[in-house]
Amino acid sequence: MFQDFEDPKDAKNTAQHVKLLRRTMSENGLDAFIVPREDAFQGEYVPPANERLKWLTGFGGSAGVAVVTTRQAAVFVDGRYILQAPDQVDTNIFEIVPIAETSPLKWLEKKLRKNQRIGIDPKLHTLAFAGAVEKLGQRNGLDIEYVADNPIDRIWVDRPTMPETQVIAHPNRLAGRTSFDKRRDIGRQLAEADQSAMLVTQPENIAWLLNIRGNDVPHTPFALSFGILRAGGRFDWFINPARIDAKTRRHIGDKLHIHASDKIAAALGKLKGKVRLEPETTPMWFAALVKGTEIVHGEDLCTAAKACKTKAEIKGAKAAHLRDGAALCRFLCWLDAYGRTGKINEIDAARKAEAFRADTGKLRDLSFDTISGSGPNGAIVHYRVTHATNRRLRPGDLYLIDSGGQYADGTTDVTRTVLIEGRPPPRGAIDAFTRVLRGHIALAAARFPAGTNGMQLDTLARAPLWAAGQDFDHGTGHGVGSYLSVHEGPQRISKGGMIAMAPGMIVSNEPGYYATGRFGIRIENLQYVRAAKNVGDKHRDMLEFDALTLAPIDHRLIDRSALTEEEKLWLNTYHADVLGKVKPLVDTRTARWLEKACRQI
Repeated sequence: MFQDFEDPKDAKNTAQHVKLLRRTMSENGLDAFIVPREDAFQGEYVPPANERLKWLTGFGGSAGVAVVTTRQAAVFVDGRYILQAPDQVDTNIFEIVPIAETSPLKWLEKKLRKNQRIGIDPKLHTLAFAGAVEKLGQRNGLDIEYVADNPIDRIWVDRPTMPETQVIAHPNRLAGRTSFDKRRDIGRQLAEADQSAMLVTQPENIAWLLNIRGNDVPHTPFALSFGILRAGGRFDWFINPARIDAKTRRHIGDKLHIHASDKIAAALGKLKGKVRLEPETTPMWFAALVKGTEIVHGEDLCTAAKACKTKAEIKGAKAAHLRDGAALCRFLCWLDAYGRTGKINEIDAARKAEAFRADTGKLRDLSFDTISGSGPNGAIVHYRVTHATNRRLRPGDLYLIDSGGQYADGTTDVTRTVLIEGRPPPRGAIDAFTRVLRGHIALAAARFPAGTNGMQLDTLARAPLWAAGQDFDHGTGHGVGSYLSVHEGPQRISKGGMIAMAPGMIVSNEPGYYATGRFGIRIENLQYVRAAKNVGDKHRDMLEFDALTLAPIDHRLIDRSALTEEEKLWLNTYHADVLGKVKPLVDTRTARWLEKACRQI
């Protein structure tokens, strides 16, 4: 219904595509060309028409970049995709480079000589990245060519068309605030900063600001478009006007002006006063068009406001997670009964989890492609099962499923790792699982002063693993939207998370451990930030997390002797909450399974 499992690797096509790209580069006097995963909207998900990196390399991950020179080529990925990338990319053509060790620009610095030319598409690269490329050129005597006509677009003969789905209203009762109120408040912030306008280039921010949703890309319900917010609350929206009916226009409210998408260049050229734009997310093409005025670099003011959910959005998130938790418990009950038969594979399991969510009658989409990995496949952090990699579940396997749903009232994201009954778990699995659980509990139970950032909290989840010389190569937590992106900033719990937690933020809690070639473990709940209850010192503002996700954690993989009394209390309290809330919503068979899965320890 929502996910396919095709294998994107095609060595013959990759070789031909690279050959065509190099020919086009030569015709344009380019010695190197940079191909990012992102499109002009700089989002995690892009429509098929903009999957340039995948078309060129076969790599289907959500983050990455390729660099092609006349003789060499490389794909740069982060720790989530180190194991996945070689399965999708022809390594005879592309070198796979960990981006944390060598950035694309550092790699290029070693490959190019003075006076050679690097090509980049200014619509696909942010101001911040373009600035870094310019510095590289200055240091090494390289020329930078901003290519107006992307070479890949010229050679991609069967390129899909861009989507133009109907825009729909997101009810004010679910948003908690009207679009007019949001635009008025952010407009006031612009006026107070003596700024006349702000570019809004991320579609999820437009969806939040206007209380609308769309279906232009997989798994994230927004409409691809750009906008300009004025200090007085007026919003100029650049999108095909035919996509918005009269009812939706009335829903958005006053001071809305809709223009055809191709009118934005002229509108940018006419701006006056100080214009705000976000350098980390705005393609440099926009800045080049803003002439005769002062550009002010600053965060899109929608981003922070969107992150702190309203009471209505938190209420919706709880309803969505209760519904989703019942569906997930039905799946886990089914898996416990049939996983041991040897007849179930990873695709079967992913489809079954999706079917249980669809049975709710409320599912709009998955929130991302389900990660369904057994045994060694579970050790691939962002593993995406295909028909080529599909593996049967076997007794004694650890099975990891990371999945979620998009509902009108909320976005879910949950990971559970379970033992497939019939044989003991792999050596070391119980110790590792227990350390991951202890890290999860430490973060879930944390109480911290207002102003504490994600980097400070990150150590809580890693400490039990660090004690054994272990770690995981991904963040501990990411922000989550309200029927929007499952990965939402600015907050994150990670080694580089500098944004302070604030009430209303929804964030994941997902420490893990990955034994390459053997098994993977991750335990993930979503939780939201709230004012701490029963605080002793009334003179300090304290915050805490409240769990949203409702699903049991596998007892069979826990070393009870390694848990403290406080950790046991947290787990027992959590499981009692799951049982009390979910049991009334499931069938008799699942209810019996749930009673056993949520038993006290």
